[in-house]
Order: sequence, then structure tokens, then C-alpha cells
Amino acid sequence: MPNLDFFAAGDDWTAVLDTVFGLGVFRVFESDSEPGTEIQEFRSVAEVPADQRCAYLSLFVDGAGPEPLRNRIDFAPGVSPEAPFRYTLEGWGLIQLDRGLVDGVRELGWSHTNHNSEKRASAWAATYPRLGDPAEWDWAAVTSASGRLNRAIRRLAVDKIGSRPVLPHAQRLIAEAGLRFVYGRGIHSTAR
Repeated sequence: MPNLDFFAAGDDWTAVLDTVFGLGVFRVFESDSEPGTEIQEFRSVAEVPADQRCAYLSLFVDGAGPEPLRNRIDFAPGVSPEAPFRYTLEGWGLIQLDRGLVDGVRELGWSHTNHNSEKRASAWAATYPRLGDPAEWDWAAVTSASGRLNRAIRRLAVDKIGSRPVLPHAQRLIAEAGLRFVYGRGIHSTAR
């Protein structure tokens, strides 16, 4: 499962999204909808909300597989009286793009890209029959697009922490906040 963990903060996320849309191969969706709403597809960087509400995106390589599925999740009675459901986007060949959490000056979680491999999807196909046959996906196209995205993100980096690229605004945040302890899913101002 090709993936990339990287540190991004502030305007770095805009640069990453510029890269996603600039590659011209992706359709961009929120991974999970807000309660009571449908999954949104974003056609430009300006359409993607800047807050943590859209911290998880799903990238569909245009033409690489069946249309992603929108799975409705109904909440148990009383959980959310104003909005009794939400949707999640599913598909064997979707690429996840997750935005790392920024917790003031205490923590910067790493951002992340990842997707299934054909082997993994085939192994899980019987468990999730609603997702269809993994063989319907062009895995070479998914892997190629994912690799292009990861290389482009690496080119945005100005430093590395271990194997994780650090983008410019994240580098400033790390320095200004004194973040130096890497554990869990990020870098922190204090040891465990």
C-alpha cells in the first residue's frame, strides 16, 4: 500500500491541494459527509473548506475504476436528532489524503496519503462484496497517480524528519513551537 507521511501546516495544505488539482488526474471528494448531507465533490482548491472539517479527502483517479460508492450510515435513534445519517465514500482504488491535526503549539500530526494494492483489495473482496470486483480497477493507473502525487509533495518539502518530508509552514510551526518529540502520529512539544 504505497503511502507517504508528511508534515504540513497552514498554507502547506493549500500547496498540497494545488498539486492535487494541478496533476489533472483526480476527482476530489470528502471521505465522510457532514451529518445530514451528501458527500461533496470539490472541483477546485477554493471549494475545499480550509478547516479540519475536511481533513479527510478521497481522490478518485478519473477513469481508473467504477464510480465511487456513497454508503449511507444511519445513526442510532437519539444520537443526532437534527441529522440522523451521514455518508462515507468507498471504492477499492480510492487514494486517501488525510490532513494532520494541528493542536496549537503542542502537536503537529503528520498528513498522509495511501491506497489499497490490488493484492490487498482482492484479499478483502469477499468481506466487502458491495465494493465490487477489484479487477474492475486499473491498478497501474491508481499506483501511477499516487506515486506522482507523493513525488510532488516531496518536492514541496524543505526538510525531513526521519523519512517524513516537512513542508515550509510546518517547518516554521515546528521551530516556533519547539516541537521535537516524534511519537504516535506526529511531533510534539513534550515527551510522552
